[in-house]
Formats: sequence, structure tokens, C-alpha cells
Amino acid sequence: MERSRFIEHGGKRILVLDYTGLGKDMDQLRGEIEKSKARISAEQPGTVLTMTDVRGAHITPGGVKAMQELVKHNAPFVKWSAIVVGLTGVYLTAFRATQALSRRKNMKAFTSHAEAQEWLVSQP
Repeated sequence: MERSRFIEHGGKRILVLDYTGLGKDMDQLRGEIEKSKARISAEQPGTVLTMTDVRGAHITPGGVKAMQELVKHNAPFVKWSAIVVGLTGVYLTAFRATQALSRRKNMKAFTSHAEAQEWLVSQP
């Protein structure tokens, strides 16, 4: 199964960006990020609901920078974005840094897919 893929929930399309368990091998992470960029770039600006799953990812400075670049790239295409991650310690810090540096107000973090999907489909 592709890591970057669309799913349907509540009658809406959600682009799942699955980075679970990635980060130890930077080439693998960068490869997945490039696939995600290509997938979202094919969509109309301002229309995409995204759910990014980074649970179990290995956090490194290089990985955080790569994810920040992804967030910046995706910004014109994303309407609302949900991040699924256990927000503790370094994960919380990485999310806050990404959100602050990107200046994105349409991102919110969750601890489960169900919560993230329900929030996404409830947004205007």
C-alpha cells in the first residue's frame, strides 16, 4: 500500500501522508516526502484535507527539517491538516517548531486517526 494515499471519510477525501516508523534512513524518508509532494501537487490549491501520521518516527534534526520543507511545499494546496502523533517530549517540540516556522494556522495535532478524521471532515 502506498504511504501517500487518499481515503474517504464522512463523504470527504483525505490525503493520508504515512511516515510511521520512518526517519532512521534519511534517504527513505526523503523518498517518501518526494512522493507526497508529487501527490499533493496534482490537486487544486486550497482544497486538500491532509492527515499526516508520524507515530513511531525517528526524530532527527535532518528529519525535522525535511518535514518542515514538506509542510512549506504543501501549504498552498492544504485546506486543513491533522497531524497524528503521540505529542510528548521531542515530538511535541518538533510539531510546535514546524507549525511556528511554517506559520500555518490550519494544522492541529491528534493522538488517533479517528479523532483526526472526525476533525478534518467537520471543518468548513
